[in-house]
Amino acid sequence: MKEESVRQILSMVSDKLPEEKLMVLKNKLADADDSKYDEIACANLHNPTHILLFSIFLGGFGVDRFMIGDVGLGVAKLLFGWLTCGIWPLIDIFMSYKSSKEKNFNKLMNLL
Repeated sequence: MKEESVRQILSMVSDKLPEEKLMVLKNKLADADDSKYDEIACANLHNPTHILLFSIFLGGFGVDRFMIGDVGLGVAKLLFGWLTCGIWPLIDIFMSYKSSKEKNFNKLMNLL
């Protein structure tokens, strides 16, 4: 892929991916075909900030986990989160933010 295209994609997705994985993505994009540009540019990625807000306000109901696709954890959190006296939803605020970034990275890797 052209270097300009790689820079455009990285600028679009850099806030939605883990910092330590940006170089891996950059190398993979450089080796990719130019035909993949549209598919990657239009990829539906989760906004980690939105996930963080949902986790803060509705995390006790597992909404954050449902949004990022962890349905099993969302159901478990909904049913059993109260047993931990609020500790699980509190810890999961940070975990769901990081998990959303990891899922975005995996989604882009699968597209490449």
